[in-house]
Amino acid sequence: MARAGPTAEQMEWALAEACKEAIGVAPGWFRAWPTADEKWSVVNIRSATQVIVNHSREDDRHPDSWTVRALFGPRAVELRVGPYDSKTDAMLVAHAVLSVAYASNPPMPARFPRSSGAPGAAAAP
Repeated sequence: MARAGPTAEQMEWALAEACKEAIGVAPGWFRAWPTADEKWSVVNIRSATQVIVNHSREDDRHPDSWTVRALFGPRAVELRVGPYDSKTDAMLVAHAVLSVAYASNPPMPARFPRSSGAPGAAAAP
């Protein structure tokens, strides 16, 4: 049985999520959560060895949710996208991050409105 892919609305949402944290100075740069001794952090996704989706059960910042991380050899860096309630949403955003990072003409963040959640997701109270 074939699985249905994401809808155009879901991909548009994922691109908006990725573009919110893209840095416009050069292709591939995204905001990341800084470590304790840093004030801010950015990483170049083009130099990452992998982009993964991680289930954060033990993380106090966002327990039982999904985050997007970039791996640079043995070091994992959490991107400032998310966290997401479902693995599917996190995977869509991870795909969008790679699409924006490797696009020849990446979409500008201002083009996409800020959204409160994935299309079809229940609204937060």
